[in-house]
Amino acid sequence: MSQTDVGGIRDATSTTEDLPAFLTEEHAGSWSANLELDRYADDREILVEHALLALERTSPEHHVNLVTHPEHGDPEPYLEDAILERFPEATAEVVDQCGCGGYVYRVEP
Repeated sequence: MSQTDVGGIRDATSTTEDLPAFLTEEHAGSWSANLELDRYADDREILVEHALLALERTSPEHHVNLVTHPEHGDPEPYLEDAILERFPEATAEVVDQCGCGGYVYRVEP
């Protein structure tokens, strides 16, 4: 299987990396994906991959709150294009900034 996907982003499902628990199951309603863990601080590419996987695990007509690591700042500049390439009909907005400096980026695929 290829290690690249839309926009040159590696397909996280094809790696041997252990996925966080929130990415191993489908979510029947709206939910939050914790992308502010230490593992994402130094690896924006993995954060983006896991954000896309979170969207794939979100059922239609629901949303996922992507809670991003503060190290990367405002998520729109690095998440918006990747999300729209895979989910052209998606809507997204920053809804809050956490006290730790991360952001809540709400996306409905």
